[in-house]
Amino acid sequence: MSLIPETPLFFYPQLAAALGLEEAIMVQTLKAFLAYADAENQHDFAWCEVNADKVLQTLPFWQAADIQRITNNLREQGILLIGAQTFQAGERFRFAINERNSTPFAQVPVSSQQKAALNTAPLKPPTTTIAPAPSTPAQRAQAITKSWQPEKDLLAQLAQYGIPQDFALEQVGEFVTYWTERNEPRYSWGSRYLKHVLRLWRKQETRNARQSKEVAMSDDWQPSADALDILTVSAGINRNFVEDAIPEFILYWQERGTNSSTWNSRFIQHIKRQWASYTHTLQMDTTPRPISNDWQPDETVFDILQMGNIDRAFALNLVPEFIVYWRDSGHLVSSWNTKFLQFAKKQWAYTHQQAATTADNTLTHSHGKQRTDRPGSTRHRKLAEELSDRSWAG
Repeated sequence: MSLIPETPLFFYPQLAAALGLEEAIMVQTLKAFLAYADAENQHDFAWCEVNADKVLQTLPFWQAADIQRITNNLREQGILLIGAQTFQAGERFRFAINERNSTPFAQVPVSSQQKAALNTAPLKPPTTTIAPAPSTPAQRAQAITKSWQPEKDLLAQLAQYGIPQDFALEQVGEFVTYWTERNEPRYSWGSRYLKHVLRLWRKQETRNARQSKEVAMSDDWQPSADALDILTVSAGINRNFVEDAIPEFILYWQERGTNSSTWNSRFIQHIKRQWASYTHTLQMDTTPRPISNDWQPDETVFDILQMGNIDRAFALNLVPEFIVYWRDSGHLVSSWNTKFLQFAKKQWAYTHQQAATTADNTLTHSHGKQRTDRPGSTRHRKLAEELSDRSWAG
């Protein structure tokens, strides 16, 4: 029995130095498959389709995951073109060497014995021997030049990833400038450029996907049920407090004209900030007493209102009406600041809702229909109801 019963695999040492040992063996093996199989010519590339299990049997010292990794490395280096599916055991593997048919690529000799070996796919490990180096000079690492441009084959490979040529060419200037300043030698600037463009393209796709979900703030926006649960259940914030803040939140972001895909998250942060300031004010004022004729809200009240984009002048104009009502009622309240804060927020929401309703009625009337007011609308409620419907401000 012979100690070497199989046909050896060939690889070139200088090719291994440029691409890596595993990659060099894989290239030469795939070249042997190409030489044996009936290749299909597409766009001047010779495409071959083989059974993945036959490749595994030809290279039994590698697992399917190893071959997939090596072939992907060769694709990233611009050496190999792969069809729609990467290497998978039990599937068909379609590939082409990234070279035009008119430009030979380090041809590997394929004898009739090798053809038989590829056809029968022996299960015993073949012996890897080093063939004599080709007469062509070894590839050397070189620094990039300022005039460097990607080759057409490289742009064609990027197109396989769905990357437009215009996008790829837009990255050349930045790529060349960066590597010119670093002045580092590389064996293949094409493979480095390929990875660079792929990374930027994936970042742009992610950014575009995120922006496609962004919408403007609408008049009828409402926080989701999950957002309300986080605020009212998890954070323990009074639900009436949350609902009162919705109109000011809508108005603020409509005026800014911002688009977002995270309105619920922004609303949660907005309410938590307001609630923290509100509860802090409430804790500092606990003695019940009547309102005085010269009462004025504290600066903390205006700070809280400012969070909701409620104008200071608007709040100050409400003070006389507020004092008259509560002075006549004779009520004792532990915190007139929090009571006024509630009143100002309600009046702000009512004012803007009334303006929106007037605009809607005008539009409806122009179409020959008179809109009836909703019974539950804020404008049907009296001042006493406005000021006494919130348990949290007591």
